[in-house]
Amino acid sequence: MKFSVVVPSYRRPDALRRCLPALLDQSRPADEIIVVVRIDDDESRAVLADYPMVLEVLVDQPGAVWAMTQGALASSGEVIAFTDDDACPSPSWLEQLEAVYRDPTIGAAGGRDVIHDPDGSLRIEPLREQVGVISSFGRLIGNHHLGSGPPRDVDVLKGVNSSYRREVLALPSGLRGAGTQIHFEVAMGAMVHKAGRRLVYDPTITVDHHPAERQDLDQRGAPPVSAVAGHAYNLTTSIGLLGGGRMVVRYLYAVLIGDRAMPGIVRALVLVAQGDRGALTRLAGALSGNTAALWDRARGRRPTFVRP
Repeated sequence: MKFSVVVPSYRRPDALRRCLPALLDQSRPADEIIVVVRIDDDESRAVLADYPMVLEVLVDQPGAVWAMTQGALASSGEVIAFTDDDACPSPSWLEQLEAVYRDPTIGAAGGRDVIHDPDGSLRIEPLREQVGVISSFGRLIGNHHLGSGPPRDVDVLKGVNSSYRREVLALPSGLRGAGTQIHFEVAMGAMVHKAGRRLVYDPTITVDHHPAERQDLDQRGAPPVSAVAGHAYNLTTSIGLLGGGRMVVRYLYAVLIGDRAMPGIVRALVLVAQGDRGALTRLAGALSGNTAALWDRARGRRPTFVRP
Protein backbone atom coordinates (compact mmCIF):
# COMPACT_ATOMS: atom_id res chain seq x y z
CA MET A 1 0.00 0.00 0.00
CA LYS A 2 1.44 3.33 -1.08
CA PHE A 3 1.22 6.27 1.34
CA SER A 4 1.35 9.92 0.31
CA VAL A 5 1.68 12.66 2.95
CA VAL A 6 0.37 16.14 2.16
CA VAL A 7 1.40 19.18 4.21
CA PRO A 8 -0.18 22.59 3.48
CA SER A 9 2.12 25.40 4.59
CA TYR A 10 1.91 29.17 4.53
CA ARG A 11 4.44 31.60 5.98
CA ARG A 12 5.53 29.43 8.89
CA PRO A 13 9.06 28.45 7.84
CA ASP A 14 10.29 27.70 11.35
CA ALA A 15 7.41 25.29 11.90
CA LEU A 16 8.03 23.65 8.52
CA ARG A 17 11.71 23.12 9.44
CA ARG A 18 10.54 21.18 12.49
CA CYS A 19 7.88 19.20 10.63
CA LEU A 20 9.89 17.84 7.71
CA PRO A 21 12.57 15.97 9.70
CA ALA A 22 9.80 14.19 11.61
CA LEU A 23 8.20 13.08 8.35
CA LEU A 24 11.54 11.86 7.03
CA ASP A 25 12.24 9.89 10.22
CA GLN A 26 9.28 7.50 10.00
CA SER A 27 9.73 3.80 10.85
CA ARG A 28 7.55 3.17 7.81
CA PRO A 29 8.81 5.75 5.29
CA ALA A 30 6.32 7.77 3.29
CA ASP A 31 6.26 6.86 -0.39
CA GLU A 32 6.03 10.55 -1.17
CA ILE A 33 5.89 13.77 0.83
CA ILE A 34 4.14 16.73 -0.76
CA VAL A 35 4.32 20.24 0.66
CA VAL A 36 1.90 22.78 -0.77
CA VAL A 37 3.04 26.40 -0.54
CA ARG A 38 1.80 29.72 -1.85
CA ILE A 39 3.74 30.94 -4.86
CA ASP A 40 4.67 34.19 -3.08
CA ASP A 41 5.82 32.45 0.13
CA ASP A 42 9.56 32.78 -0.47
CA GLU A 43 10.56 31.82 3.09
CA SER A 44 8.79 28.46 2.98
CA ARG A 45 10.12 27.76 -0.50
CA ALA A 46 13.62 28.43 0.80
CA VAL A 47 13.10 25.72 3.44
CA LEU A 48 12.01 23.25 0.77
CA ALA A 49 15.16 23.95 -1.21
CA ASP A 50 17.02 22.01 1.51
CA TYR A 51 14.78 18.98 1.00
CA PRO A 52 15.02 17.92 -2.66
CA MET A 53 13.27 14.62 -1.87
CA VAL A 54 10.08 16.53 -0.99
CA LEU A 55 7.69 17.40 -3.81
CA GLU A 56 6.78 21.09 -3.85
CA VAL A 57 3.35 22.07 -5.16
CA LEU A 58 2.73 25.76 -5.76
CA VAL A 59 -0.68 27.42 -5.45
CA ASP A 60 -1.81 30.98 -6.11
CA GLN A 61 -5.08 30.88 -4.16
CA PRO A 62 -5.57 31.12 -0.37
CA GLY A 63 -7.14 28.47 1.79
CA ALA A 64 -6.06 25.33 3.61
CA VAL A 65 -8.63 23.18 1.81
CA TRP A 66 -7.49 24.46 -1.56
CA ALA A 67 -3.89 23.58 -0.64
CA MET A 68 -4.90 20.12 0.59
CA THR A 69 -6.87 19.56 -2.61
CA GLN A 70 -3.98 20.50 -4.86
CA GLY A 71 -1.63 18.32 -2.83
CA ALA A 72 -4.00 15.36 -3.07
CA LEU A 73 -4.37 15.86 -6.83
CA ALA A 74 -0.57 15.77 -7.17
CA SER A 75 -0.27 12.59 -5.11
CA SER A 76 -0.26 8.97 -6.23
CA GLY A 77 -0.79 7.06 -3.00
CA GLU A 78 -3.60 4.63 -2.23
CA VAL A 79 -3.80 6.36 1.16
CA ILE A 80 -3.37 10.12 1.49
CA ALA A 81 -2.37 11.34 4.95
CA PHE A 82 -2.56 14.97 6.04
CA THR A 83 -0.76 16.91 8.72
CA ASP A 84 -0.01 20.58 9.35
CA ASP A 85 3.31 22.37 9.11
CA ASP A 86 3.14 23.10 12.85
CA ALA A 87 2.96 19.40 13.75
CA CYS A 88 5.57 16.65 14.09
CA PRO A 89 4.21 13.12 13.58
CA SER A 90 5.58 10.46 15.92
CA PRO A 91 8.14 8.08 14.35
CA SER A 92 5.55 5.27 14.15
CA TRP A 93 2.77 7.46 12.69
CA LEU A 94 2.63 5.92 9.21
CA GLU A 95 3.41 2.43 10.47
CA GLN A 96 0.40 2.57 12.78
CA LEU A 97 -1.85 4.02 10.09
CA GLU A 98 -0.84 1.28 7.68
CA ALA A 99 -1.86 -1.35 10.24
CA VAL A 100 -5.32 0.24 10.55
CA TYR A 101 -5.92 0.05 6.81
CA ARG A 102 -5.56 -3.72 6.78
CA ASP A 103 -9.28 -3.64 7.57
CA PRO A 104 -11.00 -2.95 4.22
CA THR A 105 -14.09 -1.46 5.90
CA ILE A 106 -12.06 1.53 7.14
CA GLY A 107 -12.04 4.53 4.83
CA ALA A 108 -10.29 7.07 7.05
CA ALA A 109 -8.07 6.96 10.13
CA GLY A 110 -6.33 9.36 12.46
CA GLY A 111 -5.39 10.00 16.04
CA ARG A 112 -4.47 12.41 18.76
CA ASP A 113 -2.64 15.70 18.32
CA VAL A 114 -0.65 16.25 21.50
CA ILE A 115 -0.75 20.00 22.17
CA HIS A 116 2.38 21.89 23.18
CA ASP A 117 2.11 25.40 24.59
CA PRO A 118 4.25 28.25 23.16
CA ASP A 119 7.02 27.60 25.71
CA GLY A 120 7.30 24.02 24.43
CA SER A 121 5.73 22.38 27.47
CA LEU A 122 2.94 19.83 27.17
CA ARG A 123 -0.51 21.24 27.77
CA ILE A 124 -2.03 19.42 30.74
CA GLU A 125 -5.76 18.80 30.38
CA PRO A 126 -8.07 15.94 31.44
CA LEU A 127 -8.27 13.20 28.81
CA ARG A 128 -11.61 12.22 27.28
CA GLU A 129 -13.07 9.10 25.71
CA GLN A 130 -15.76 10.89 23.69
CA VAL A 131 -13.98 12.16 20.58
CA GLY A 132 -15.01 13.24 17.07
CA VAL A 133 -18.76 12.79 17.58
CA ILE A 134 -21.73 14.66 16.13
CA SER A 135 -24.63 14.24 18.54
CA SER A 136 -28.18 13.48 17.44
CA PHE A 137 -29.10 17.15 17.99
CA GLY A 138 -26.14 18.50 16.01
CA ARG A 139 -23.52 19.28 18.63
CA LEU A 140 -19.94 18.66 17.49
CA ILE A 141 -17.74 17.12 20.18
CA GLY A 142 -14.12 17.33 19.06
CA ASN A 143 -11.62 16.50 21.80
CA HIS A 144 -9.20 14.97 19.28
CA HIS A 145 -6.27 16.36 21.28
CA LEU A 146 -7.60 14.80 24.49
CA GLY A 147 -8.47 11.29 23.33
CA SER A 148 -7.86 8.26 25.50
CA GLY A 149 -8.95 4.63 25.49
CA PRO A 150 -9.09 2.10 22.66
CA PRO A 151 -9.56 2.79 18.93
CA ARG A 152 -13.15 3.68 18.10
CA ASP A 153 -15.39 4.71 15.20
CA VAL A 154 -15.97 8.47 14.94
CA ASP A 155 -17.83 10.95 12.77
CA VAL A 156 -14.96 13.33 12.11
CA LEU A 157 -11.15 13.37 12.20
CA LYS A 158 -9.01 16.41 12.88
CA GLY A 159 -7.05 17.57 9.83
CA VAL A 160 -3.69 17.75 11.59
CA ASN A 161 -3.71 13.97 12.12
CA SER A 162 -5.85 12.34 9.46
CA SER A 163 -5.66 10.01 6.48
CA TYR A 164 -8.09 8.75 3.83
CA ARG A 165 -8.24 5.99 1.28
CA ARG A 166 -7.96 7.64 -2.08
CA GLU A 167 -11.15 5.97 -3.30
CA VAL A 168 -13.31 7.70 -0.66
CA LEU A 169 -11.45 10.99 -0.23
CA ALA A 170 -13.56 14.02 -1.16
CA LEU A 171 -12.39 17.56 -0.46
CA PRO A 172 -15.07 20.26 -0.20
CA SER A 173 -15.27 23.38 -2.29
CA GLY A 174 -17.51 26.33 -1.46
CA LEU A 175 -17.12 26.47 2.31
CA ARG A 176 -16.47 29.87 3.89
CA GLY A 177 -13.22 31.29 5.19
CA ALA A 178 -10.22 32.90 3.55
CA GLY A 179 -7.75 30.69 5.36
CA THR A 180 -8.56 27.55 7.27
CA GLN A 181 -12.25 26.99 6.36
CA ILE A 182 -12.95 25.80 9.90
CA HIS A 183 -14.98 22.54 10.13
CA PHE A 184 -14.09 21.33 6.63
CA GLU A 185 -13.20 17.99 8.27
CA VAL A 186 -16.88 17.45 9.13
CA ALA A 187 -17.77 17.57 5.44
CA MET A 188 -14.95 15.14 4.60
CA GLY A 189 -16.13 12.73 7.28
CA ALA A 190 -19.70 12.89 6.02
CA MET A 191 -18.54 11.87 2.56
CA VAL A 192 -16.67 8.86 3.95
CA HIS A 193 -19.85 7.75 5.72
CA LYS A 194 -21.86 8.26 2.54
CA ALA A 195 -19.39 5.96 0.75
CA GLY A 196 -20.21 3.24 3.29
CA ARG A 197 -16.82 3.26 5.01
CA ARG A 198 -15.77 3.83 8.62
CA LEU A 199 -13.67 6.54 10.23
CA VAL A 200 -11.44 5.29 13.05
CA TYR A 201 -9.72 7.34 15.74
CA ASP A 202 -6.84 5.74 17.67
CA PRO A 203 -5.36 7.98 20.41
CA THR A 204 -2.06 6.06 20.29
CA ILE A 205 -1.46 7.39 16.76
CA THR A 206 -0.02 10.78 17.63
CA VAL A 207 1.48 13.97 16.29
CA ASP A 208 3.10 16.64 18.44
CA HIS A 209 1.17 19.81 17.67
CA HIS A 210 2.72 23.25 18.26
CA PRO A 211 -0.20 25.53 17.27
CA ALA A 212 1.25 28.42 15.29
CA GLU A 213 -0.30 31.73 14.35
CA ARG A 214 -2.74 31.55 11.46
CA GLN A 215 -2.12 33.92 8.58
CA ASP A 216 -5.76 34.79 7.98
CA LEU A 217 -8.95 36.07 9.64
CA ASP A 218 -9.72 32.70 11.24
CA GLN A 219 -7.55 33.41 14.24
CA ARG A 220 -7.45 31.15 17.26
CA GLY A 221 -9.07 32.52 20.39
CA ALA A 222 -11.03 35.60 19.28
CA PRO A 223 -11.94 35.55 15.57
CA PRO A 224 -13.86 38.52 14.12
CA VAL A 225 -17.60 38.30 13.56
CA SER A 226 -17.16 37.46 9.86
CA ALA A 227 -15.00 34.47 10.78
CA VAL A 228 -17.56 33.28 13.37
CA ALA A 229 -20.24 33.46 10.68
CA GLY A 230 -18.04 31.37 8.40
CA HIS A 231 -17.41 28.77 11.10
CA ALA A 232 -21.15 28.47 11.80
CA TYR A 233 -22.00 28.25 8.10
CA ASN A 234 -19.45 25.51 7.50
CA LEU A 235 -20.49 23.36 10.45
CA THR A 236 -24.23 23.52 9.78
CA THR A 237 -23.70 22.96 6.05
CA SER A 238 -21.41 19.99 6.67
CA ILE A 239 -23.72 18.32 9.18
CA GLY A 240 -26.50 18.75 6.63
CA LEU A 241 -24.60 16.41 4.30
CA LEU A 242 -25.46 13.54 6.64
CA GLY A 243 -29.10 13.83 5.54
CA GLY A 244 -32.13 12.66 7.44
CA GLY A 245 -33.17 16.15 8.53
CA ARG A 246 -29.87 16.64 10.38
CA MET A 247 -29.45 20.20 9.09
CA VAL A 248 -32.77 21.44 10.50
CA VAL A 249 -32.05 19.83 13.87
CA ARG A 250 -28.57 21.32 13.88
CA TYR A 251 -29.95 24.75 12.96
CA LEU A 252 -32.46 24.77 15.81
CA TYR A 253 -29.82 23.66 18.31
CA ALA A 254 -27.30 26.22 17.02
CA VAL A 255 -29.75 29.12 17.16
CA LEU A 256 -31.10 28.31 20.61
CA ILE A 257 -28.07 26.83 22.39
CA GLY A 258 -24.85 26.67 20.35
CA ASP A 259 -21.50 26.67 22.11
CA ARG A 260 -19.08 29.22 23.56
CA ALA A 261 -17.37 29.96 20.23
CA MET A 262 -20.64 30.10 18.24
CA PRO A 263 -23.33 30.73 20.87
CA GLY A 264 -27.05 30.51 20.37
CA ILE A 265 -29.48 32.87 22.06
CA VAL A 266 -29.70 31.10 25.43
CA ARG A 267 -25.98 30.45 25.76
CA ALA A 268 -25.11 34.01 24.71
CA LEU A 269 -27.34 35.43 27.46
CA VAL A 270 -25.69 33.15 30.02
CA LEU A 271 -22.22 34.17 28.83
CA VAL A 272 -23.11 37.87 29.02
CA ALA A 273 -24.33 37.36 32.58
CA GLN A 274 -20.95 35.75 33.34
CA GLY A 275 -19.12 38.80 32.01
CA ASP A 276 -18.26 37.61 28.50
CA ARG A 277 -18.47 40.92 26.61
CA GLY A 278 -17.88 39.35 23.21
CA ALA A 279 -20.75 36.86 23.46
CA LEU A 280 -23.32 39.05 21.68
CA THR A 281 -20.90 39.75 18.85
CA ARG A 282 -20.29 36.03 18.42
CA LEU A 283 -24.06 35.44 18.59
CA ALA A 284 -24.60 37.85 15.70
CA GLY A 285 -21.99 36.03 13.61
CA ALA A 286 -23.35 32.60 14.47
CA LEU A 287 -26.96 33.56 13.67
CA SER A 288 -25.86 35.00 10.33
CA GLY A 289 -23.82 31.95 9.35
CA ASN A 290 -26.36 29.35 10.45
CA THR A 291 -29.22 31.12 8.70
CA ALA A 292 -27.17 31.45 5.51
CA ALA A 293 -26.45 27.70 5.59
CA LEU A 294 -30.13 26.82 5.93
CA TRP A 295 -31.11 29.30 3.23
CA ASP A 296 -28.53 27.93 0.80
CA ARG A 297 -29.78 24.40 1.43
CA ALA A 298 -33.37 25.50 0.79
CA ARG A 299 -32.25 26.93 -2.55
CA GLY A 300 -30.49 23.70 -3.47
CA ARG A 301 -26.99 25.06 -3.00
CA ARG A 302 -24.65 22.44 -1.58
CA PRO A 303 -20.87 22.14 -1.41
CA THR A 304 -19.18 20.52 -4.34
CA PHE A 305 -16.35 18.03 -3.84
CA VAL A 306 -13.07 17.29 -5.57
CA ARG A 307 -11.91 13.67 -5.71
CA PRO A 308 -8.22 13.00 -6.45
